[in-house]
Amino acid sequence: MPGFNYTAPPTCAKFMASSAFGRLVAGPIGSGKTTACVVELLRRSIEQERAKDGLSYTRFAVVRQTLKQLKDTVLKDCTSWLGGMGHWKVSDNTFHLDFDHVRSEWIFIPLENSEDQARLLSMQLTGAWASECIEMDIGVVAPISGRLGRYPSGERGVPTWHGMIADTNMPTELTPWHQFMTDPPKDWQVFTQPSGLSPAAENLNYLAQTAETIKLPIDHPVRIAQGRKYYDRLVGMYGEESNWIRRYVKAEFGDDPSGLAVYRESFKASFHVVDSTMVIPGYSILVGQDFGRNPWSLICQVDHMGRLLVHEEVSAENIGLEKHVNESLRPRLLSEQYLGAKVAVVGDPSGVAKGNVSEESNFDALKRLGFPCFPAVTNDIDPRLRAVETFFGRQVNGGPAIMINGPKCPMLVRGLAGGYRFVRTMGGALKAIPDKTDHVVNGKAINFSHVQDCLQYAALVAGGGMMEVIARQLRGKQSKKRPPVSAAGWT
Repeated sequence: MPGFNYTAPPTCAKFMASSAFGRLVAGPIGSGKTTACVVELLRRSIEQERAKDGLSYTRFAVVRQTLKQLKDTVLKDCTSWLGGMGHWKVSDNTFHLDFDHVRSEWIFIPLENSEDQARLLSMQLTGAWASECIEMDIGVVAPISGRLGRYPSGERGVPTWHGMIADTNMPTELTPWHQFMTDPPKDWQVFTQPSGLSPAAENLNYLAQTAETIKLPIDHPVRIAQGRKYYDRLVGMYGEESNWIRRYVKAEFGDDPSGLAVYRESFKASFHVVDSTMVIPGYSILVGQDFGRNPWSLICQVDHMGRLLVHEEVSAENIGLEKHVNESLRPRLLSEQYLGAKVAVVGDPSGVAKGNVSEESNFDALKRLGFPCFPAVTNDIDPRLRAVETFFGRQVNGGPAIMINGPKCPMLVRGLAGGYRFVRTMGGALKAIPDKTDHVVNGKAINFSHVQDCLQYAALVAGGGMMEVIARQLRGKQSKKRPPVSAAGWT
């Protein structure tokens, strides 16, 4: 059996080790994504259980927008890495792996016209690889998924593995692929490589090497420095702040021409978003609260190191504050993880105004419902944004000063990643206040501003030194001393 040595870059290694049905690896150009996908399909071909005749049969669709792109990129990598293991058959645009016990068909299918798409969606496949997926219509992902796991069958056995892999550079904000990557379907995982300009940049050992540096040991400083020149040259051509460099070198979402993400320079999902946050016993819970007909809540906590822990968002849509509190917020705060913790609510200071129908304000209603509550110090947008930016720009013991529970705060994360933005006027200038209008995402109207307001109110308290004052007030309310009992009472 022919063979070769391959060591996957760290992010690609995680991508290959995942057991998710769908996996997408995104990163800078030249970072080894295509090679990882070639080796991944090779591995799945080898690991396929043998049929009765002793051979392992698999069939994969390799998809890209045009056939020329497939031949110029994917086919060249297949030929380079798999030479001696298979051959290219021009008549059916298929790379055939034929060595040892492996019999695998890699069918190259462009999506240039309806005939190509019809051909793809009538196939019986083991798996599929979407190369540079952001170039294609995201609507093909679901139909392709329905063709997977159908080969082999009968005398040739059943698929040992089936699924879909994809590689790409970064898309533009608010496009369907941006939404897919920031909030992937439950059976998908997205892996994003570090910036090509960062110390953790991947694949530098193999980029722009000379005849001398390629002979040096892996990770030799001179070899790594030579690899960095690949990205430095691109920065010199385009400029570090260009949108192209953001997407293709820094591995960041590109700017939407209709506006600009509010936290584009400070929020880094890979640093600030975590898989889970731990509720710290003995520390008060701080709820950031937005009012109106969509009274969202954000359950937070400030820990002993001054970090803002964002545990959970509690959504609301077209309901009043009291109904939201009783049906959504209170049940969450009574769950086991928060049970016994003291709770304070901080909200929009305009909530102190009395209602047009009753004499009760939003804060009066919260107090009546049993929640200690405080108006934020200001409703001005600039200090609110600065309060959040301060947490994003600060580190504590080498880690983030704000930790956001990604699985429990999906809308917050999507807003931070680009949904919450400054929009442009007709003249092209950016408005000074973030957009509060609805966005249509997958056919549903979504407003990113409500939960962002909650975060801003919480950040004002957490970053302004108010949390200890609030905590003392909470302790005082729950530990009022009884009046002394006269000794005459015992006689």
